[in-house]
Amino acid sequence: MDLGTVIGYALAWGALGYGAYHASGGQIAAYIKPGEILLVGGCALGATLASMPLHSAVSAIKGFKKMLFAKEAHVEQMIKDMVQYAETARRDGVLALETVAREAPDPFLRRGLQLTIDGTDPEIIERIMRIEIESMVERHKHGRHFWASMAKFGPGCGLVACLTAQVAMFKNLNGEAAVIGAALAVALVGTLYGALLQNLVAGPIAEKLGLRSKEEAFAKEIILQGVLSIQAGNNPRVVEMQLLSFLSAGQQASLPKAA
Repeated sequence: MDLGTVIGYALAWGALGYGAYHASGGQIAAYIKPGEILLVGGCALGATLASMPLHSAVSAIKGFKKMLFAKEAHVEQMIKDMVQYAETARRDGVLALETVAREAPDPFLRRGLQLTIDGTDPEIIERIMRIEIESMVERHKHGRHFWASMAKFGPGCGLVACLTAQVAMFKNLNGEAAVIGAALAVALVGTLYGALLQNLVAGPIAEKLGLRSKEEAFAKEIILQGVLSIQAGNNPRVVEMQLLSFLSAGQQASLPKAA
């Protein structure tokens, strides 16, 4: 599980709950309006669904689970593995990578190594693997679009909820002050829900999914360059130097050098 997401949401909602509790003198129920929740959430969801294909929206909702439980790509270990593969290929030939190609945990790496073992032209290998990376990034864009749209429509739907409540309030201006005050509170809560949907629900999910997509594309680019370097028969040290260029100086210093 992504602890950053869990801790971030816990901190944000905890701070909100604490502030709301003290601002309302302990009357936290004043902020809970089921009708406004349904209006803001339903309005934002409906507008989002109208802006994209349904199958993309379903995939995007599943992407929330991926955001929480995605495994972090350890690029340092990945580079170590690629250097080891280069050493094996240089010492015993690329056919010696047959076992690795079958057992590698990453399907993208397996395909790249298998193409190398099969003697595929390097330009074709790069084209195939590059298409896969670009297709993955495009799929991720659809997932991020869903949550980004929810965040974009949230404040507007909050305003709709606010105006809806204000219409009801102005209709009863000749009523008791307490009734008018309660109606105004409902109107403001609708605006609050829209802001929360944007900043504490959908917005962070969209940003995290975008970051995850970049991280995954970055890891696959390392694999691609490693596979091409192995296919070219480069010295393991050259493979290592090429792949280390993807890392910061601090990350490079933590890795042992190839023989």
